[in-house]
Amino acid sequence: MKFSNQELLKNIQEIGHVSQKELPVKVSYAIAKNISKIESELKIYGKEREKLIDKYAQKVDGKPLSDKNDQIIFKPECKEDWDKDIKALLDIESDINVHKFSFSELNGFKLSAADLMAIDYMIDEK
Repeated sequence: MKFSNQELLKNIQEIGHVSQKELPVKVSYAIAKNISKIESELKIYGKEREKLIDKYAQKVDGKPLSDKNDQIIFKPECKEDWDKDIKALLDIESDINVHKFSFSELNGFKLSAADLMAIDYMIDEK
């Protein structure tokens, strides 16, 4: 299944929340496997993002500057290039072999609509 880096960043937080709940073993295992796969992809994203930060950020003593809200301060002449490159990085898609489970595995367990939406792509409806 294909996911953009932006989708993976959003999804890892959502399924991380669901993974903290008491779930059936098969469901918990599938979620844990998928988290591991997503984290692996996001490590690569993180390294590439750091390269862009290093390239475009204002620096003091070789370290990127940030404002009082911990937002990175970019060189004024590089802001457009940063915006373009980070968008391109966020749009890159990865193909992840999603570990699935049957919806019936959730029988008797209460999950919110938001929880179900977060793990929807893991549910095998066959």
